[in-house]
Amino acid sequence: MPAYQSMSLQSLFRLQDEILLDRLEHLLPALMEESGIDMWIVIGDEYNEGPTVESLLPSSFFHARRTAAFLFSLQQGKLSRMVVSKPDFSIDRFYEPVLLKPKGFDWETFYRAFASRYDLEAIRAMPEEDLYSCISRIVHQHNPRRIAIEVSDQVPFADGLSKSNYDKLHACLDPSFQTRLHSAEDLVVRWLETRRPKEIDLMRYISHITREIIAKCYSRTFIVPGKTTIGEARFFLMESAIKLGMIPWFDATVWIRRKGFAHIDDDSAVIEQGDLLHCDFGVRYGKLCSDVQEMAYVKAEDDEKLIAELELIHRKAMRLQDILARTFSKGATGNQVLEQALAQAKAEGIEKPMIYSHPIGLYGHGPGPTIGSFGNQVFVPGSGERLINDSTCYAMELNVMEQVPSWDNLRIMYGQEIDILFQDTRVEFLSGRQQQLHII
Repeated sequence: MPAYQSMSLQSLFRLQDEILLDRLEHLLPALMEESGIDMWIVIGDEYNEGPTVESLLPSSFFHARRTAAFLFSLQQGKLSRMVVSKPDFSIDRFYEPVLLKPKGFDWETFYRAFASRYDLEAIRAMPEEDLYSCISRIVHQHNPRRIAIEVSDQVPFADGLSKSNYDKLHACLDPSFQTRLHSAEDLVVRWLETRRPKEIDLMRYISHITREIIAKCYSRTFIVPGKTTIGEARFFLMESAIKLGMIPWFDATVWIRRKGFAHIDDDSAVIEQGDLLHCDFGVRYGKLCSDVQEMAYVKAEDDEKLIAELELIHRKAMRLQDILARTFSKGATGNQVLEQALAQAKAEGIEKPMIYSHPIGLYGHGPGPTIGSFGNQVFVPGSGERLINDSTCYAMELNVMEQVPSWDNLRIMYGQEIDILFQDTRVEFLSGRQQQLHII
């Protein structure tokens, strides 16, 4: 396990920049070639960047600066990476600044103060231009056959180009280039879903720490039966993450199942001996996410029979995980994986299996193939038809609905969720998985 525990913010930002540069240099050219795109234009405004712009920003940019445009041009296998925005040369390690002489900008003072390495004489000879004039110039110079832009009615992640920016982009291009505009949908999905080695290492760590926090919550050190509420428990999860510099990307949940009650989710509900707890918790760190669900039983007296029943249910949930893991196949759709896994589970006697797994990485609910949804266990239109690709990560989320004999055959939802990597034809549980029921 890489030693990220002691990383300072400076070290974390350095790692994020290493990851970004590696993705730009080694991943993006291959994905553009795969998608048949020779120019990709990504435009976003400060505080309204869209998900793709965020994925392109280095650590020193928490947001786009005013309006930022990234232009990627693939010619004869070589990728040119350009940024069109208000001059800021902390970004030139990643992209070539091409808007060097903006209209209405005191560029001479700026370059003398902040970027003296730039050739003032060469810049002085350039015409002044605004952002869209610059884009038009670059497009003319590179003469791409297919220009990908972020418009999509199927994938919100690929629909980040605002209406006003689309209108300005379209207007700045000659008619011959306007006809070459295409949706960047496939390219955006592949860019956002694919993980590189350093990202995989970091995701292993994030998932590991997420599970460690859950284990601390599921202990008598924190939970005092008859006193601790589920509201206190779920905020313990989130506060523990924040203390480590991790940000919860959704509102953590802790639920109770107990005899006579299949589901209790009131924050004021007190955890008692004999309760079965179900948590759902995930964080974002270094621009990557985790998403984990685990179950725990609060020990009471003379409950060995009940624990054995719950352990049997837990083994069924683990078996469903195994079935799903073995059903993953490169080139299969999410719907095909869902259908095959559910059929196998039912054939093995799991009465009511449910699978609702989703891509995870830069976003908790990321783009890519959805494998079932909580309300749809048959066929998920759109995202369910996307293909499983190599080097992609998923939150393997599922449950089994089972009766508990000691609770008068009360049927409960027993959930599990764990972060996985699909790579080289196999599934890896990034930080292991819950091997047995937690006993508090």
